[in-house]
Amino acid sequence: MFDEFLRNCQPEDEIKPSKERVEKNISAVMSLIETKDAEENDMTKRKVRLKPLIIAAAIAIFSGVLLLSVSAAIQVSTVNFFMGGMELDGEYYDYVDIKGFRQVSFSAVLPIDENNFAIIYDVDAPMGENVRVITDETDPDFMDKLRRYQKAINGDSGIPGGTADIWDFGITLKESELLTYRLATSNSSFGGTRGGNFMHTGAADGKSSGVSEEYTYDFENQTKTFKQTFYYYVGKE
Repeated sequence: MFDEFLRNCQPEDEIKPSKERVEKNISAVMSLIETKDAEENDMTKRKVRLKPLIIAAAIAIFSGVLLLSVSAAIQVSTVNFFMGGMELDGEYYDYVDIKGFRQVSFSAVLPIDENNFAIIYDVDAPMGENVRVITDETDPDFMDKLRRYQKAINGDSGIPGGTADIWDFGITLKESELLTYRLATSNSSFGGTRGGNFMHTGAADGKSSGVSEEYTYDFENQTKTFKQTFYYYVGKE
């Protein structure tokens, strides 16, 4: 088509180009057309490729914002304490779930034969000061009071039934504090919770609440992972 066009486009009064020149012109025009088509195709491909890239970037940004908001809602701190002649680290997590319940948990890897300790949570204290792990090494007087209280409850037989009050043994707790403890002898073990009035007053009044714990044992390393969790209603934010 272009061959015929170039052969006939010259005016009558001009000298027509040679056949060789015509062929070169045709080649040049075809080369320009192919280059233009290639550029347009490439731009089309770029446009097609750009859409999924933009979508992927948007998803990544949205996910990052979502992750940030979730991470910001969960408060995490490290709790240092002494047990079995060692300095140990525990982890404290605190957040409010979508139903308005505050979820607080503490976990730590303990020596497998350590069964005498107490934990006091203070839900109003600042992060880093809201968990205390008490052992015979750190506060023997507190642990002695706890044992005398436990004995008054269970008696020499170890059967629960006593009416003693923990306050009678010199252990006082604030309204914002929850005490959990574990005590063991050569042939028995005891545990319990005291305090925690905040779990039944204010917004939490009439709502469910609870304390749970779990152990995972590692006999090869003679350790156990202890995790304790409690929850109570604070209201939706």
